[in-house]
Amino acid sequence: MTTSILSSAFVVMLASNVSFGAIASTEKNIKSKIENVTVFTQGAQIYRSSLVNVNSGITTLIFEGLEATIDSKSIQASGFGSFVIMDVQHSIKYPEPKEIDLSKNPKNLKQIKMLQDSIVMIDFDIMEIADKQASLNIEKNTLLNNRIIKGETKKDTLNLVKEALTYLREKLNNINSELLKLKKEEYRVSIKKQRMQADLLALQTYNSNTGDVIKDVTNYRVVITVSSDVATNGTMNINYMLQDAGWTPSYDLRAKGTGGNMQLTYKAQVYQNTGIDWNDVKLTLSTASPNQSNVKPVLNTWWLNYYNPYSNNYNKKRSEYDKDDVSKLSMSRGAGSYAPVTMEVEALTAADFTVAQENITTVEYDIKLAYNIPCDGKTHFVAVQTKDIPANYIHFAAPKMDKDAFLVAKITNWDELNLAAGSANIYFDGTFVGESYIDPTNLSDTLDLTLGRDKNMVVTRVKQKDKTKEKLIGEDKVKTVTYEITIRNTKSSTSIFNLQDQIPVSQSKDIIVTLAEVSGGELDEASGIVNWKFNLKPKETKKITISYTVKFPKDKALAGL
Repeated sequence: MTTSILSSAFVVMLASNVSFGAIASTEKNIKSKIENVTVFTQGAQIYRSSLVNVNSGITTLIFEGLEATIDSKSIQASGFGSFVIMDVQHSIKYPEPKEIDLSKNPKNLKQIKMLQDSIVMIDFDIMEIADKQASLNIEKNTLLNNRIIKGETKKDTLNLVKEALTYLREKLNNINSELLKLKKEEYRVSIKKQRMQADLLALQTYNSNTGDVIKDVTNYRVVITVSSDVATNGTMNINYMLQDAGWTPSYDLRAKGTGGNMQLTYKAQVYQNTGIDWNDVKLTLSTASPNQSNVKPVLNTWWLNYYNPYSNNYNKKRSEYDKDDVSKLSMSRGAGSYAPVTMEVEALTAADFTVAQENITTVEYDIKLAYNIPCDGKTHFVAVQTKDIPANYIHFAAPKMDKDAFLVAKITNWDELNLAAGSANIYFDGTFVGESYIDPTNLSDTLDLTLGRDKNMVVTRVKQKDKTKEKLIGEDKVKTVTYEITIRNTKSSTSIFNLQDQIPVSQSKDIIVTLAEVSGGELDEASGIVNWKFNLKPKETKKITISYTVKFPKDKALAGL
């Protein structure tokens, strides 16, 4: 046996225009198996492998029975053995046209053939009826447009007109009678055609379900030309891209109380509709590619300026903010996908067999267990990773936008987790509480994961009418606005609370906004957002007042307040 096996055969990409002249070539059909699949967020790379026997000289290896949607530009070939890969081509072999011998096929195939012929003949009958109707309508229009009938000639006598009208009446009666007969015949033939088409469809459906119809199968292939000085054995590998597959990340977040670690389970929803099932394949998931949720609200800068009836800029800005805020205030969906199960011995999952490899711009997850992903277009869950991650818990509320308080887990060093953007099912104290969204594109050092709405934190925001007023001072109008915010902790544990509100920000030097009272909050002057951070003890109620004044010329209308 030859011991000098090449470590890797020379790889040749597609579309090589090598001419082999008169060298004899041996063709060999190869049946291959899908060994590995790298699934991208959109698309998949298929890896096939097969043992091959190569003759001395030129051998054409034909990988047949492949997917119809292969991207021919992506095909690559490599191998192990004493041979050289000279050319790689994508090939489609169409079936040879076959004449159906009705005498050797089931009776319903004969009926199908007869019905198809009859429908063709009926179509000719319908065309003939249409031609006759057109001829009669032309004759009818010619009569009605005759100058004598229309009284346009000056030499007409009374007798001539009477004779013309009599002729017209008789002729029109005949024409209308013939048209009516043709209409009835057209209806009868159309009904007959509809019944034949229904019978034809029923027979064809029956044949398709029972397998009586001979199906023509197009063979999609990869043709590899190799050259060897001696007959040898080896391994041939091919890989190529498909588009009818992909995966989306999703997460399960489980927290027990507001202390300790949080368990994060990273899952992939894999789908494929490539035309061939993936049976017992090794998966690699790559982040490369090409309802109401529990995301906490974000306050945008509240701009204040004069009202201009000829400009839509203000309205556009407000509508953009509203859309953005509404999208971030979506709620939880309800019941969870499954309930937690407690066992004496914890079962292993695919997440225990996953290795994450971080590349320059992407992350790949190698699933060491073999998977079956059928070609059904449905999503199939693959567990990627399960990790315990330290988290700090706070409550967040922006009652101007949403009256509920949100429980937020703050995770530091989150970039070490190699996460991708995706939805997350949230479980708190063993109960599904809704959905959130993980966005690792967050550039801050801390990743905020919203765990849902906490109804045990009661937040209200009420305008104080007695402290909201408007008065004139010289040439200016001064408006004072005051809100009282109340937060009550009905839980039995202390909460770290982050409260946000805002005051408007002026875009004109004539409009002066002054913060009158803020109850210890910190103002970001650029955005107008006020932050309060405090501890709220069990059963404690805290009241916060935010008050501001706006001074502007009395002869101008203020927009945005």
